[in-house]
Amino acid sequence: MPETTLPNRKRQRTDEPVSERRCVVCAGLFTSKGLQELQSEDGYEHRTREKAEESAKEGCTLCAFLVRLGKNKFGVDKWLAGHHLVFRSQRQSDNQTPLLTILRGTIKRSNEILTIYPFAKSGDPLATLIPRRPVKRDVKSEAVFAAARKLINACLSPDNPREGHKLCRYSRDTVLPTRVLDVGDPKDRDPQLKLQVNEVETHGSYLALSYCWGAPGPRTAPKPLLLRRDSLHRLTSKIRPNKLQQSIQDAIWVTRELGFRYLWIDALCIIQDDKEDKAHEISKMATIYKNASITLAAGTATKASEGFLGNIPSRPNVYLPENKFAIPLRNGAEIGTVYLSAEAYEADHPLDERGWTLQEYMLSSRMLIFSDYQLLWQCKKVPLRSVTGNNRGLEYRQHLESVPWTVFDEEAEPYFGTDDSEKLYIWKTIILQYTERNLTNADDRLPAVSGITMELEKLWRDSNIWGLWKRWFISLLAWYKVDMDRVGKRNLKRAPSWSWVSLDGRIHYKGPLEDEDAKVKTLSMKQVVLSCRILDIDEVEADVIENDDIEVLFDNGPQSVIEWPDLDHSAWREELGQKDLLYLLLGTLADDSSEGRGLGLLVIEVAKGRYRRIGLAVFNDMSIWEGVERRTIEFEPKQ
Repeated sequence: MPETTLPNRKRQRTDEPVSERRCVVCAGLFTSKGLQELQSEDGYEHRTREKAEESAKEGCTLCAFLVRLGKNKFGVDKWLAGHHLVFRSQRQSDNQTPLLTILRGTIKRSNEILTIYPFAKSGDPLATLIPRRPVKRDVKSEAVFAAARKLINACLSPDNPREGHKLCRYSRDTVLPTRVLDVGDPKDRDPQLKLQVNEVETHGSYLALSYCWGAPGPRTAPKPLLLRRDSLHRLTSKIRPNKLQQSIQDAIWVTRELGFRYLWIDALCIIQDDKEDKAHEISKMATIYKNASITLAAGTATKASEGFLGNIPSRPNVYLPENKFAIPLRNGAEIGTVYLSAEAYEADHPLDERGWTLQEYMLSSRMLIFSDYQLLWQCKKVPLRSVTGNNRGLEYRQHLESVPWTVFDEEAEPYFGTDDSEKLYIWKTIILQYTERNLTNADDRLPAVSGITMELEKLWRDSNIWGLWKRWFISLLAWYKVDMDRVGKRNLKRAPSWSWVSLDGRIHYKGPLEDEDAKVKTLSMKQVVLSCRILDIDEVEADVIENDDIEVLFDNGPQSVIEWPDLDHSAWREELGQKDLLYLLLGTLADDSSEGRGLGLLVIEVAKGRYRRIGLAVFNDMSIWEGVERRTIEFEPKQ
């Protein structure tokens, strides 16, 4: 076990000048004595903020690093004078050599935890204490796949399904999709590949692939093999793997390695030149991913021709944190080197930027994610992790705020999403995450999330109208666009103006409303009629600001009315034209809300009694609505 050169630590802190002890407290973290303190109830007492700042000024780069992290995590106002930063580490079981896998720092009067992951290279003196090593990309070795099979068996428990994960059971022994790839019997030495058409509701286990198609190649490039009307019969006889794009070839190899026979891939299981078949199969995609034994996620490939098992030319083949610190050891002749990561690793996956893959992610029972360095596993019971475990590699941060799995399972015992406020939160979370993603075809704005919608319609026993739920229709009208996300046009041929589907880009929400003032009289895909109060802006004797930047807005102090236009400035002015700008009151917010007192829509009258939404309004002064009478209005329908 490496040791640093330090006399009694507590005496040094008080008696020695800073210049002679500047790294002693930091270095003590990486000693056997320090590890004992880290794993004790009291933890390892580091420095107060003032002392750490002094040490940093004297040249301790690790103290400087910890001060910066501490200020960001706790806030300067919370890290009070005289309060020490105290580190603790996970305790190891008695039969294991104590190791330093993680540092968790806390201060008094704060619930925040500063988490640091230490790494050391093999052969470094600190390697006996620190088990995490530089992570070399490995997503296909036998050791990795053996670990993956172990996790799969623990979850599925094929020999005794009752012993498997209870939360993951609904994707067992299901009816195969309309078409699947038959990759051959896993026991065959030379398995044949073909398309199987499920005409008699054959039951079986299958995998599904989530991947990026990518932009079409040059006209001179060979066309990828896709399922078309004229190739259906031929592909049911035999498919030559070398004619397939690399991501599809990789998925076939993985399916065989895991011991499965069937694989669903949209390019080869949906007839690409048949509109009726595409519409029919797309309507079933939620069920397809929900019922797949495992979804294979080709996380790193930007297009299907790249594949996901090989090296990635655009990034280093080995991961090691950039924060590097030399630690003096007791013998005085050696220096150990520790590499510190200040947060869990968040993989950069092109797949996560694609709109269609959000529902594939959210609906899948189990996922194997072929990430930039490691093969990752996730099921409804086990959170995102490397198949080989995290203590010797990367600790992963969930790249999405996960929607609770049980909201998609009618038979599971729900632990979240049972009351209206939770359901509303779930839906807003889905839309926030979804609208951050890209779509090759902007008209897929609603279809690409329809799988989730259909599942929730069954579970919540409600109807979704153009991306808004009937039950919370008024509250869900309170979506808005921040300045940087505003676009130059509204697509009324895609959806009505009151729906976020009519605009491209990210969507945010205000609320929730405490009391709804507007009332729904008629609500369908074709018609929306409200009973509400409407106010002409010229009747408002109050400060009104058109919001371009929320930070500037708050610097100016509270305004009576804050406007959030849907479109960018020039497009919004053009849409408004010579028409009167009107406010439509949706409802009031809670008294303790930091967002204002009430919410409404910015609308214009496009025909007698018919209105178009053009933005959101926040009211800080609700007295402007006193005496305003209710009226019945109709929203302009989709064109």
